[in-house]
Amino acid sequence: MINTVTGKITKKQLGTTYIHEHLYVVPNDLPKYYDYTLDDIDKSIYETFSFKNVGGNSLVDLTPINYGRSPLLLKKISEVTGVNILFVTGFHKEEFQPKWLEKLNSSQVYDFLTHEIVDGVTSQHLKPGAMKLGTSLNQVNASEKKVIEIEARVQRDLRIPIITHCDKGTMGLEQLKILQENGAELSHVCLSHVDLAEDVSYIEEIFKQGASISFDHVGRSLTDCDSKDVEMITQLVNDGFVDQICLAGDMGRKKYFNAYNGKPGLKYILTSLKKELLKHMNLQDFNKMVQDNPQRILEM
Repeated sequence: MINTVTGKITKKQLGTTYIHEHLYVVPNDLPKYYDYTLDDIDKSIYETFSFKNVGGNSLVDLTPINYGRSPLLLKKISEVTGVNILFVTGFHKEEFQPKWLEKLNSSQVYDFLTHEIVDGVTSQHLKPGAMKLGTSLNQVNASEKKVIEIEARVQRDLRIPIITHCDKGTMGLEQLKILQENGAELSHVCLSHVDLAEDVSYIEEIFKQGASISFDHVGRSLTDCDSKDVEMITQLVNDGFVDQICLAGDMGRKKYFNAYNGKPGLKYILTSLKKELLKHMNLQDFNKMVQDNPQRILEM
C-alpha cells in the first residue's frame, strides 16, 4: 500500500504518475525565491486539474522539510481535484536544511523521521509516501552524507521509497554508494535531475546499480521540442532500460505553471512530449515511464 494525503491506496490506484513535482511551495520570503513560491492554492488546483484532464492520476510533491512543505494544503488540492497526492519527509541539500538538524545526532534524526512516517504529521496525522534527500553541486558534504546514511536505514527498517535531488545531475553514483552501504534497497530509489548531465553512459551506470531515474527537466527548452531529452530517452529505451525511467516535470516555479501564465504546465508530458516520444517508441514503453515504473518504486 502507498500513503497519500487522503489515505492509503494500492499501486494500481496510482495510475499515471509524475514522481517529482511541487504543487504548493513557500521556500523562503527572500525576493530571489519569488519565482519558486507557489502559494496560490486556486492556481495549484487549476494546474492539478489540467494534469487530470489529460489523463493524470497521481502526483508526488517533493517539497521537503524546511522548504515550505504543506501537507494539509496538498490534501485540500487532492480532495478538490480527485488527484492522488503524496508528500515526503526528509531533507534537501545542505543549503536548505533546517538549522536544528545539525544539532541532532544520527539516532535523533532517525527517530524524527520514524515518527513522521509511523505517526504522521499535522493534527490529522498525514503520512508521507516517500523520503527525500539531496546533495550539493559536485559534492556530498558531511551533513548530506549523514542524512543519506540515516534515510537508508529508515528505508531498510520501515519500507519507504527514497527520491533524491542530484544538483545539476551530479553525485548520483555517490548517493547510491552511501545508500547501498547502509542497507537501502536501490530498486526503490529514484534519482532526480540526472538528465541534466546529458550523459547516457553515466545514467546507465546508475541503472546498473539497480536504481531508477526521473527525466524531470523536460519542457524547459521549448524551442527544440526537448530534442536532447527525447534522444537520450530513446537511446536508453533501446538499450533495454525502459523499466528504470520515470517522467516528471519538477515544475515548481511560476514560470512553468500555466496557472501563473507560464509554460509548459503539468499537462505537457502527457500531451506534447508524449506525441514526440511516440515517434520513437511504442505506447507500452511510454506507459511504463508514467505508470508501471513509478508504481513499482513507490510501493514497498
